[in-house]
Amino acid sequence: MVTRGHAISRQKETPSTLAHDLNAGAVAALDEAREMPPGDERTEAIQKAMVFRNAAEIHQLLGRKRGAPNL
Repeated sequence: MVTRGHAISRQKETPSTLAHDLNAGAVAALDEAREMPPGDERTEAIQKAMVFRNAAEIHQLLGRKRGAPNL
């Protein structure tokens, strides 16, 4: 059972190391982009963050066990 802000479950899910690294890469790239002035470099940093985030989502979808509920 999941409630807003609190997760209560029988099985504790921990993200894999790869998922953690991909999410950390997305956060780092987005933080870097926020500090840049508008322009090509900032656009590239935002795109890099989106690539990391998409990779993390794909990893999560493909790494899930069959029959496992979507959370």
